Amino acid sequence: MPMLPALSLALPLLLAGPAQALDAGAWQAVLSARVDQQGRVDYAAIHNDGELEPFLQQLSVATEPAKGPDRIAFWINAYNALTVDLVADNWPLASITALDDGKVWDRRSFTVAGQTVTLNDIEHKHLRPFTDGRIHAALSCASQGCPPLTPTAFSGPDLERQLDTAAARWVSTNAVVIDRTAHAVRFSRIFDWYADDFGDGPSSAPTDPNNKLPQAAAWVAARASPDTAQWLQDRNYSASWNDYSWSVNSQ
Repeated sequence: MPMLPALSLALPLLLAGPAQALDAGAWQAVLSARVDQQGRVDYAAIHNDGELEPFLQQLSVATEPAKGPDRIAFWINAYNALTVDLVADNWPLASITALDDGKVWDRRSFTVAGQTVTLNDIEHKHLRPFTDGRIHAALSCASQGCPPLTPTAFSGPDLERQLDTAAARWVSTNAVVIDRTAHAVRFSRIFDWYADDFGDGPSSAPTDPNNKLPQAAAWVAARASPDTAQWLQDRNYSASWNDYSWSVNSQ
């Protein structure tokens, strides 16, 4: 009889099974089948077929990589997959901001690597402190205003290349809107909201509020085509922030 309490405590651990390395193959399969070249998602198909469930179940008990690129790739994949599944579970949905009174990033919790986390926990605790501005090009908030969802799962060995590719793709899509005829430029609000991330790295000093638009122009120019980069560097234009669309990025 004295052994029963100890056995009952151990039983949940035995049923949960051992932690395991995360295989992003199931996430890649969904990306390949349900995300088009513009980063738009077929949420209806994911909702009907439950294709993300195997990956999310694996994600909940996976072993979090100890450090470095593998860890960053792990959390990027977790953020994007959880966001896609969140919208798919509530499909049809006009905007992710319709969930939880617009506070879904703080109110909705998930299990990742045995930890209870929110989307903001992942972004602000597990990713931003260890990366730079390119991380914002890698994360998708399921909205038309956010960078297009990358159609390839992130991996530690390829992380730097993938972040560069995601940044260049964002610059070529909706990071900036240029009207050369009117000599006007509108930059994504992400450069305003997370200005400190677009300086020299995570240890950089807070950005001067008056320098946010020039900093955005410099960041975009460094990743734009030569012609666009030169046009931005000449600064013969008025600059402002673009309206952010929270409409869902569905196909």
